[in-house]
Amino acid sequence: MILPAFGIMSEVMPAFSRKPLFGYPMVAYSTVLIMFLSYGVRAHHMFAVGQGPAADSAFALTSMLIAVPTGVKIFSWIATAWGGSLNMTTAFLFALGFIVEFTIGGLSGIMHAAPPVDLQQTDSYFIVAHIHYVLFGGSIFALFSGLYYWWPKVTGRFLDERLGKAHFWLNIIGFNLTFFPMHFLGAEGMPRRIYRYLPGMGWEFDNLLATIGAFILAFSVLLLLINIVRSLRTGLPAGADPWDSRTLEWAIPSPPPVFNFERLPIVRSRDPFWGLKYGRQTRPLQSDESAVRAEKARPAMEWAPPDEIHMPPKSIFPLLTAFGILVAGVGMMDWYRVRDTANLPATKCLACNTRLVTEKRQFVEIVEDNNVAGIEFGGSPKHRGVVSIGNDVALVRAAIHALG
Repeated sequence: MILPAFGIMSEVMPAFSRKPLFGYPMVAYSTVLIMFLSYGVRAHHMFAVGQGPAADSAFALTSMLIAVPTGVKIFSWIATAWGGSLNMTTAFLFALGFIVEFTIGGLSGIMHAAPPVDLQQTDSYFIVAHIHYVLFGGSIFALFSGLYYWWPKVTGRFLDERLGKAHFWLNIIGFNLTFFPMHFLGAEGMPRRIYRYLPGMGWEFDNLLATIGAFILAFSVLLLLINIVRSLRTGLPAGADPWDSRTLEWAIPSPPPVFNFERLPIVRSRDPFWGLKYGRQTRPLQSDESAVRAEKARPAMEWAPPDEIHMPPKSIFPLLTAFGILVAGVGMMDWYRVRDTANLPATKCLACNTRLVTEKRQFVEIVEDNNVAGIEFGGSPKHRGVVSIGNDVALVRAAIHALG
């Protein structure tokens, strides 16, 4: 989920810093390294399940190592902005917000790479805070940045910058007010996945702040929706290249024609459109004399040989095909779950029986025998059994209600 956000950042930061991306080769290599290391990071969420010292050590190591290529990207984006001619648009503000919020989430993630620390924080609100700083402060902030950046290209109209900046600042305030107190709640022992707790636990004030922040965050998203509607109706027209960007999508009209380019352009540099506009200069030139020299050095657009382009007619069949594949995929997943669950022993554990009851839709009733409550489910003799879960009948009824 975070790799597309990294790609957006590497497009937005150079555009509004008016500089090439700093350390492009290392940014590219770090993406590949993150892809490989991510396969060995997922189990740092499972340090509390008893994987054993070997597995814990391996996943702790990869969880620490993945911070290195991620740090390369963060410092590359900061270096790109450093000394640049910054254009403080809403898209750029969200990109800067991404760097700050994602770094906070990354720092708490390094804590979870240590199994002894993770054991204390597992299933607490500290985990809730961490994951939201990574996914919302990371992925969602970058998506907002990309939305404001490419919206003029997609629609041919600007989003209102005043509403956009109000959206940004309310988003920053609401997000941090919602999720930053959760670090302290988790450190004080508040478990995750609860919405009620006993009075006097000392969690009331931080939860009140989080609730206020959530409403502010929701209002900021409402401003974005209003901005989108206003842009579609009365937004200012945007030219082909409103941000003075570097890549070729900005060389065609906004919104782009269905065929994009009449002929495919030949790309020979990392920032081909920038080279078309400014020659070999890495930044826009100010003096008239320098501009004349750049005009002489400016390369012309190279086009691939003309070729016949087949433009398919409008059709609803691709949409129907995609929907059919989705339905088939969901059906196969459910079939495999039912088939695998049916082979489970019926009375080994409550979790197995709960799954069996859920999947096979068997009859469920409460059995009260010698002050022991349990769940009994019907079916074939192979799949019939009673599971004792204590003497709290209300708990059994609650479990059955949860099963539907």
